[in-house]
Amino acid sequence: MPGDGSWMVEITGCKTPSGNVIAINSSVIDGNYEWKCSKNNDGQIVMQKVPNVNAKCGDKYSTGEQWREKSFLYECAPGGQQKLVACIAEDNERINIGESKEINGYIVKCEKYPNGTVVIHGIRRSVENGTMFQVECIDSKGEHHAANSWWIDDHRFNKTCLSTGKIEVLNCISKNGIKIPLNQEVIIDDMKFLCEKTKDSAIRFASGPVDQIGSN
Repeated sequence: MPGDGSWMVEITGCKTPSGNVIAINSSVIDGNYEWKCSKNNDGQIVMQKVPNVNAKCGDKYSTGEQWREKSFLYECAPGGQQKLVACIAEDNERINIGESKEINGYIVKCEKYPNGTVVIHGIRRSVENGTMFQVECIDSKGEHHAANSWWIDDHRFNKTCLSTGKIEVLNCISKNGIKIPLNQEVIIDDMKFLCEKTKDSAIRFASGPVDQIGSN
């Protein structure tokens, strides 16, 4: 307390949202983040949050570890960032992104498109046409689909195999079989159904009361 009888508050550290106390000019690891407490040039105490380079992916995989989800292989990058590194074809054959392999008569390719989407598709030599090639799509479950064919995936999405081997969503399907065209909404009996492609090219399907469902 100063000599004039007034009180002076002195800051001795910072506190994270979880309650951890950090001394000035030090840091602490809390989950997937590192919190830093420091004094800037103006004498102010500031707390910064930066990704922990050793953070786990999904609180399960450490940096450098790889795991498989359906037909894709992922790796945990520094900072807890999930990175898709390869496709997994039949017989557990690994195909790195941008590469292709001949497997059981198919030329299977793991391809990444400009929008970031990664797909696995195959081309097989037709017995009837000799040297002609026919394109087939291979979905995330490893199932083959002929070019220009369509199928229902996860009971929600009507997909088609393009002649290039790329898989695209034609429309979304509600539980009671209502088809909602891509990037459109349908209202039936005060219920709104929305099927849209987001900015990151993912397909979003939503349904609910008219006043509760909106597009991004």
